[in-house]
This record gives sequence, structure tokens and C-alpha cells, in this order.
Amino acid sequence: MHTNIAYIPFELVYGFKSEVPSALRKTPNIQYNYENYLAELNGRLQSTHEIARQRLMLSKERSKEYYDKVSETFEMQTGQKVLLFDETVHRRRYKKLGPQYVGPYDVLAVDGVNVTLKKGRTTQTVHVNRVRPFY
Repeated sequence: MHTNIAYIPFELVYGFKSEVPSALRKTPNIQYNYENYLAELNGRLQSTHEIARQRLMLSKERSKEYYDKVSETFEMQTGQKVLLFDETVHRRRYKKLGPQYVGPYDVLAVDGVNVTLKKGRTTQTVHVNRVRPFY
């Protein structure tokens, strides 16, 4: 069972629960009319998909609330010095003890969530999550 939508994927695709040996002990429902069965199946599929969609939206909202509660943001200004997160893997003796951030670099521009940094003679545009203020 998927935790966010509370349905088994088999049920979302086929419109009924999968039949496992313990479920085969009951007597099956006999459907005599093909059109009625098709209409009922169509209705069940639409309702389960709508419920799954609503539960996914609720799950997204809960995840966003948690992220917003935990995330830290700081205001950057042009000319401020920042450190850049180093994503490269270095062949050092102690990887865990090596520096995670390199710099400091000057901020040239701030465009929403992107920051343009001056790295020597070149410039680099990175996401705001990869920089930290330099004190």
C-alpha cells in the first residue's frame, strides 16, 4: 500500500483489489451485464484516481510545510562575500575532514534563486542553496 495515496498501485490501474489466495475463499460476485460492469468499473477508476490525486496534493503540502519550517534562507546583496559548496570528490586522505565550502567569492548579481559569483576572471551562476555567507 502506498503511504501517500493509501491505495495499492494494482487497484489504481485495474480498478479492483488484487486477488490473493486468502481473498479467493469468498464466493465471487457474478456480473451478468457487461455494460453495467463497465460503467461501474469506470466509475470506480475515476473515483480512486481522484482520491489518490487529492491525497498526493495533501502530501505535497505537508512536505512543503516541513521544508519551509526547516529551511534557512538569508538575504544576499551585490558585493557580499560568500562561500560555495564544493561538490567535487577530492582524492584526499581524509574526505570527511576536508573543507566542504570553498571561497570566498564576490556576489555579482542575485536573480531570484540564482546567484552569479565572480571566480577569478570567470563568473559562475549557482543556486542559492549552494552558497553560505562568509563572515
